[in-house]
Amino acid sequence: MAVHRYLAAASVLLLSISSGRAFAQGFEGLDLTDDGKKDEKKKDPPKDELDLTAPEKPKASAAKKDEARKPLKADQPAVERDVTQDDRVKSVQRKLYIKRGRFELAPAAIINVNDPYYTRLGGQIRAAFYPADTLAIAARFAIMQTLPSDDVRQATRTLQSRIFFSVPYWNAMADLEWSPLYGKVSFFNSILHLDGYLLAGGGVVFTERTGTPDPANNDQPRPINPAFDLGIGLRFVAKDFFAVNLGLVNTTYVDTPRGTTKGVTQNLMMLTVGVSLFFPFKSTYREAE
Repeated sequence: MAVHRYLAAASVLLLSISSGRAFAQGFEGLDLTDDGKKDEKKKDPPKDELDLTAPEKPKASAAKKDEARKPLKADQPAVERDVTQDDRVKSVQRKLYIKRGRFELAPAAIINVNDPYYTRLGGQIRAAFYPADTLAIAARFAIMQTLPSDDVRQATRTLQSRIFFSVPYWNAMADLEWSPLYGKVSFFNSILHLDGYLLAGGGVVFTERTGTPDPANNDQPRPINPAFDLGIGLRFVAKDFFAVNLGLVNTTYVDTPRGTTKGVTQNLMMLTVGVSLFFPFKSTYREAE
C-alpha cells in the first residue's frame, strides 16, 4: 500500500511539471512590452497616394489675387459703401474761368439803400480790362432817378419839416478792382464758383444843381461835382464767359441842395445786381493754369 501511494504522488508531480513547461512554451514568442509603442506609431502614406486624413486648405487663385490688387474703376462701386455720382467730387478743382487778358462788359440795375426819404434807382454799364487775373481797370457810367417816399410827405405836411436833398442825374467813375477771393460753395447739390472783389476810384457826379448859378461865386455856373467811391462785390460764375454780379458801392460827393447855400456831403450807397460777359469767351491763359 505504501509503495502504491508513493508512485501515485510521483506521477502527479511529474504531470504538473510537464504541463507547466508546455504552457510556458506556448506563450514563449509573445512580447507584450512593445504593444503601446507599436500602436502609437503610424505609417506615413506613400508619396504617390492621396492622404485623405488631413483636410486640404483652400487656396486663392492667382487671378483672384491679381483682381483684388487692382484699384477700383471710376464707375465701379466700393465694397464697403455705395458710391454715387454726387460723392465723386474732386477735392481740388480747376478754376472755372481765367480773367487775365480779357475784357468784361457788365450791365446792372442799381438802387440806393441808405436814404429813408428818397429812393434813387436806375441802371449802369461797366467795362473792364484785366491785365492780371486778380486786377482790373474799370470804367462805369450810371443814370438814376430820384423818387420821394411816403415818409417825405408825412414829414413835410404833418411835421412841417424841410428836407434838403441832392438829386443826382448821372455819374461817371474810373476804378481799380482787386479780386483776392476765389472759392467754391455747395448750392443745391452742385458746386458753385464765386469771385469776390474790392474796388476804389474817382470820378464826377452830375446833379440838378450842376450848371445853375452859384450866388457864392458871383453867379457862376456850378461845376460838376467830383466824387470817389469804395465798394465790394461777388461774382457767381456760371460759365467761363458768364457770371452773375452782386455789388455794394458807396459814392461820396459834395453838393449844394435846392433851398440852401451850404454844400453838404452826400453818400450814394447803391446796390447793384447784374451780369458779366467776358471777351473772348474762352480764356487764352487756360493752359498756364
